[in-house]
Amino acid sequence: MVNFRFHIVSITAVFLALGIGLVLGTTFLDDATIDGLKAQLDGLEGDLDRAQARNDQQQAELDALHDESAQLASQLGERLYAGLLAGDPVLVVSTRGVDQALVDGVLAALVQADADVLGTWWLTDRLLLEDGSDVEDLSSALPLDTDDADRLGRSLAVQLADVLHGTSDAGAPGPAPIPPGAPGAVEPALLARLRQAGFVEYQLPDGVDGDVVRLPPSGTRIVIVDGPGAAVPPGKVVVPVLRELTADGPVPVVATSSTPRQQGDEGEPPALVSLVRQDGTLQQRLSGVDHADRTAGRVATVLATVDARPGSPALGQYGVGDGADRLLPPGPGGRR
Repeated sequence: MVNFRFHIVSITAVFLALGIGLVLGTTFLDDATIDGLKAQLDGLEGDLDRAQARNDQQQAELDALHDESAQLASQLGERLYAGLLAGDPVLVVSTRGVDQALVDGVLAALVQADADVLGTWWLTDRLLLEDGSDVEDLSSALPLDTDDADRLGRSLAVQLADVLHGTSDAGAPGPAPIPPGAPGAVEPALLARLRQAGFVEYQLPDGVDGDVVRLPPSGTRIVIVDGPGAAVPPGKVVVPVLRELTADGPVPVVATSSTPRQQGDEGEPPALVSLVRQDGTLQQRLSGVDHADRTAGRVATVLATVDARPGSPALGQYGVGDGADRLLPPGPGGRR
């Protein structure tokens, strides 16, 4: 039989053992653990420092490549593009919200090719027709006595196509271009009304006086620039206009977009060039360049515009996305 004194001694021994274990755990054992963790942390910090150094080096290399690419894009055409579009009138069309730098890059390349850049038509968000006043003002501009937004959109596509068809001479046998300063170069009446109502805005070339884009009666090539952020999705206005414009055959039009991987978030509408390539008729009747934000895309845009001769355009699909035939247009002997 265990007496009470032995029981007290046993309980005391247990508590003493627990106390000793606790002391040991908070001194010798804990110090060892902390030393081990500190060594691991020091190792991780060293790894992070080395990784950061590698990242800094790679970022510096990327920055150098970006600067080199920017210089290449700006300087490449000084000799290679010179005279390719000498005196040929070119109209640029884009949509508000598209990166201005993308449009300016295309414009700069066309200027280096000595094109007679007439200016840029900027389509505005009023063409979404989301407001009753937009519908009313477009009805007056067309002019059309209706408040049906769909009907107004169809009429706009037809009338804009008529304007572009006349200036580009899409079905003609290839007349000599008429410079925009020559007699007969005017602002189309439809565009004047659309501009006054705020559906279209103009950007004139540097050094050109006035605020009106005047188009010659024939011989115009058209370059359309699309990219992420367009205030009006290309499928709403531009594609319907192109369908009307190409109804009778190939046209001197080059549709451009930025590279597919930079088209933006999942909710971004399909790029113009993608829509063109999904349309069996359009892809056979106008050229598309899907990498206009890259140096190769600027080259392709210039060469495709050279090939887009009014009356007898040589067409193709160029770039890095689905449906592209080549990165760049082929030379004269490489066409099938």
